[in-house]
Amino acid sequence: MKKILLVDDSKFWRLLLYDLLKSNFEVYIADSGFDGIKKAFEYYPDIILTDYNMPDISGIFLSIVLRNYDEFKNSGIFILTSSDDKLNDFWVKKSGANKFFSKSIFKEKDKLDDFFITLKMKDFYSIKTNNHKISREKIYEIIEQKLKSEIFQKEILNLLKYVRDEKHLVFRLYSFFKDLFDVDSFFALLLSESEGRIYSFNGNVSKNHAKALLLSYFEKPTIPTTWTFIGDFNDNSSKKIKEHEKFLIKFENKEEGIILVEPRLSNFKSMTDLISTSLGVVFNTLNNFKEYINASIFDGLTELYNKKNLIIKIEEFVKKYSTDSTIAIIDIDNFKSVNDKYGHVVGDKVLKKLAEIIKNSIDKNAIAGRYGGEEFIILFNSPDVAFTSIEKIFDTIHKTDWGDILNDKRKITISCGVSSYKMNQTITDFIDSADKLLYKAKKDGKDRYYFENYNLMENKYIV
Repeated sequence: MKKILLVDDSKFWRLLLYDLLKSNFEVYIADSGFDGIKKAFEYYPDIILTDYNMPDISGIFLSIVLRNYDEFKNSGIFILTSSDDKLNDFWVKKSGANKFFSKSIFKEKDKLDDFFITLKMKDFYSIKTNNHKISREKIYEIIEQKLKSEIFQKEILNLLKYVRDEKHLVFRLYSFFKDLFDVDSFFALLLSESEGRIYSFNGNVSKNHAKALLLSYFEKPTIPTTWTFIGDFNDNSSKKIKEHEKFLIKFENKEEGIILVEPRLSNFKSMTDLISTSLGVVFNTLNNFKEYINASIFDGLTELYNKKNLIIKIEEFVKKYSTDSTIAIIDIDNFKSVNDKYGHVVGDKVLKKLAEIIKNSIDKNAIAGRYGGEEFIILFNSPDVAFTSIEKIFDTIHKTDWGDILNDKRKITISCGVSSYKMNQTITDFIDSADKLLYKAKKDGKDRYYFENYNLMENKYIV
């Protein structure tokens, strides 16, 4: 016969439940929450039936405490509520109870029959051991730990309102850890396919050292296309991070990032374990949002600006640099024949390679984007910079071994038109002025670039 423990501070309900259950169960009785926990460890009941509202601790906390022990992981825990207690499945999950029943069921035969079927049909059991001496202090410790967990989880999840401002969100996370642990320095790494972001607060170490150390704790790190470093870094520093704590953050077994703090802290792991789920949600959301933003701004293949955002950037660029603004339009020569002969997969590799050459040939003030198909646009803040960069791009393309992609001796070439902005010119006219030079370069034999009225290049192709 299964053992059942009745926990209720009301003598009336204890007697009523005892009479209802005694013929089907070996019944034990407790008159308070604390007494219920004590007797649970004395008799190891298979089922615990507890009142929700009791003077010392509620049925919810009784369930939380018992579920903290392996002995009661498979026990049936049911909480009885009065008709005025508004409880739902949320609290069932939070407390670890199997189900909540209203005491009004004892007035209705059908519901009472369902209640008994529920108690009997499940294979509930407890495991008897002699390893635990339960005390009020221990009970309060478990409850306090649960409350801490709920509070900390809520604090972390509240950070999601800053998801559009990742830098501010990570700063708030740093402030949370500083208040909690009084850390000296704080590092956070978030890892998505398009971008790895490393934050440092009071770190003052080199970027390479921080990156290498943080990545060393990953099991299977995602390798992002680009890296961004935000905060206190010092590339001239020889300082190394030594005494530290780290916490690898996962969401559904996927590594989303890591937090590292200095110095070592005795309670760091136990506290971060409490918020591991919330941290996973926050880091996963940040990474997904970063991917969404990058996908809406950048071309998926080349990882340069897409056409929509390129036009926006041209408008901003012209406002900033006025007539110094210089635009270059690049087009791959005979690209259709590349796709026709080698296929679109190889064609995509050619586009990616050209984008890589462009990125490596321009300075930090220049902006590059894919204008469409095999056409690219680059914005420079002066004609001189444009000339130097375009020469570098052509030189690199001529020296590139395209056989690695095409598997034959064919060379890839490009044509280019370059024009400077004229006061009160529309963006469309600005682009068209370079496009006309590109058309002339194509018409005159391809594999060349034309600049408009740039006298420093008299020995070059000039219109």
